[in-house]
This record gives sequence, C-alpha cells and structure tokens, in this order.
Amino acid sequence: MSIEKTHTGTVITKDGPQRKKLHETEAMWVVGKNECYHKDTGRRHFAENTRRRLLLDSIQEIKP
Repeated sequence: MSIEKTHTGTVITKDGPQRKKLHETEAMWVVGKNECYHKDTGRRHFAENTRRRLLLDSIQEIKP
C-alpha cells in the first residue's frame, strides 16, 4: 500500500524545475522510497553536496 501524498513542491534538477508530490515526516519531505529532502534546508538526503534541491517556499497542500 502506498503512502498518500499530501503536498506538492518544486524540485530543482539538472533538467530544470519539476513539480513533485510529497508527504512529510518529522524531519523530511519525502517524494519516494529513495528521494527525501531535509525540511530545514531543502537539500536531498544522502546527497547533500549535489545541486538537486527542494524549494521550501514552493510547498503547497493538496486540496481534496
């Protein structure tokens, strides 16, 4: 069973900005099994020195 996504946000990638669906944990914004971003910095977990970032001010709640 997959986890329900509750927010959307913009991730900066090498191919340009992309809109992604997210859910949150205590310390992370989670896109998928291997893609998590720190809530305080927006940097990707386990790849903090890459250019890939989540723009924290772009996060919006998905309205049902």
